[in-house]
Amino acid sequence: MTALVQHVLDALSVGSTYALLALGLTLVFSVMNLINFAYGLLLVWGGYGACVLVDAGLPFVLVVPLCILFVTALSMAMGRVAFRPFIGAPQITLLITSFGVLLIMQYVAILIFGEKPRVLNTPDFLTGVIAAGGLRVPVLQVVTIAGGALVVAAFYGLLHRTPFGAHLRAAAESPETARLMGIRPDRVLMIAFGISGAIAGVVGLLWFAKVGAVTPRSDLEPTLKAFIAIVLGGLGRTSGAMLGGLALGGIEVGMNVVLPSGAITYAQAIVFAVVIALLVLRPGGLSGARTEAA
Repeated sequence: MTALVQHVLDALSVGSTYALLALGLTLVFSVMNLINFAYGLLLVWGGYGACVLVDAGLPFVLVVPLCILFVTALSMAMGRVAFRPFIGAPQITLLITSFGVLLIMQYVAILIFGEKPRVLNTPDFLTGVIAAGGLRVPVLQVVTIAGGALVVAAFYGLLHRTPFGAHLRAAAESPETARLMGIRPDRVLMIAFGISGAIAGVVGLLWFAKVGAVTPRSDLEPTLKAFIAIVLGGLGRTSGAMLGGLALGGIEVGMNVVLPSGAITYAQAIVFAVVIALLVLRPGGLSGARTEAA
């Protein structure tokens, strides 16, 4: 029983990270029909920001909000400069723009920080382990699960309890009707990029606190995981993104538990095969076909 609880906690920790990644990516997709492949670079820049601030001697309690604000501003700048001028443009234009932004942000990071990994020195308390009832739970795992729950709660409060959230949902469900109601698509897009950036700031801190170091090319894995999660959960639904992220985390942890030691090397390939099999059974994803942000 103890082992089962341990595995569930591991799955929740991994899955909540993937769920937040997918949530940030889905939010922009639901408004602009855009898969922003530069999203992972927001995490990278957030990681570098944390490294710079920690190395400068700032307390970690200040590093966290400053990094989130920095990544939020960076995301909104990305949306304003690179994507806002292309509202209503063909999908291929948005896709090319996305890859262009990715390359620019990556090479600027290389120019400033170089190719070598930069270590993120996290506080000692995050490296501790909580022992209780036969369980050994890393503090970072608890922080990840709690942080994921808080972000999701705040996001749903914003989405369903504020005018901004109503505008977002209206623009995602019917852009033309939203325009007729006086909702400005450019403003909605900036809100979406802002919220998406704030989520990226949180995930970047959690991701690189776990990994331990940042490189300019650290964006590939989180972007890939987020994309798989939103496809698994169902494109265009924020609830599907979170469901897909949790499911992907559960599948990964499950594979690591059941596979023999000799097959662990192929765990990721087997995870992809399982995801493909699930999509064959449910082409619309676990939450069904694409619908509005909800």
